[in-house]
Amino acid sequence: MEIKRLHRNRVEAALEVLEKALKGEVSNRLSAVEALKEAYARRSVEPLRGLSTESIYDKELATVHLVGVYGAGAISPGDLDDIFYIENKAHEFLQIVKNITEVLTEETKNKIKAVVADIKGKNVEDKVFRALRYVFTGTVLGLFDEPLFIKSLRTAESVYSDMSEKFLRYAAFYTAYKIAELIATDVIRGPNDLKIYKYTLCLQMGYQRCKPSDKLIKEVAVNVYKVDRGRVNKLLTGKEAIPKVS
Repeated sequence: MEIKRLHRNRVEAALEVLEKALKGEVSNRLSAVEALKEAYARRSVEPLRGLSTESIYDKELATVHLVGVYGAGAISPGDLDDIFYIENKAHEFLQIVKNITEVLTEETKNKIKAVVADIKGKNVEDKVFRALRYVFTGTVLGLFDEPLFIKSLRTAESVYSDMSEKFLRYAAFYTAYKIAELIATDVIRGPNDLKIYKYTLCLQMGYQRCKPSDKLIKEVAVNVYKVDRGRVNKLLTGKEAIPKVS
């Protein structure tokens, strides 16, 4: 699959960091994070994020790894582990999910738990969502089909059933990105389109309560996808923006 044109500047920045990593100009995760910050800043690119920005550039290294493995084919899974030790483990999680056929066996659940346990993170929840972040990023970039993301989310939910509400929120997070993308690509043109997609996307995801907040949609559309704020406000409120009187 090809990377979506919407992410051209993001991909250029990722390739710049990847080239530095391959040349040995960045040799650890911290230096890669700093290089990515600089590359994004020069191109006015925002990380893929929601309302929180905690450790966001560290999480954004998933983009660099995915572009390197699936976009440019410049590295293989497992390469540059001093930098991509989180993404390499997340890739292992993804491969397990891909190989699941109809039944999620206890053996497979244990494999997932073992791989996730090896991901660096502050707790189990953090590790699980680092694995999902990898699949989310690949899907948003257009490198993975959406059903693979849904399968990954549902698989994680089966393994870590005590986090069901958090998986629901992650489904809403992904849906916000889908809606923001449709706004940015001019598929959603009016408030009625927005209502329809909010409903149908949640149905497609299999999470009927995953409707994202307007605040989250606006954050992604305006700051990540650079859609005009007035246009987004009009879509979300169903009203024309009223200019301020000076």
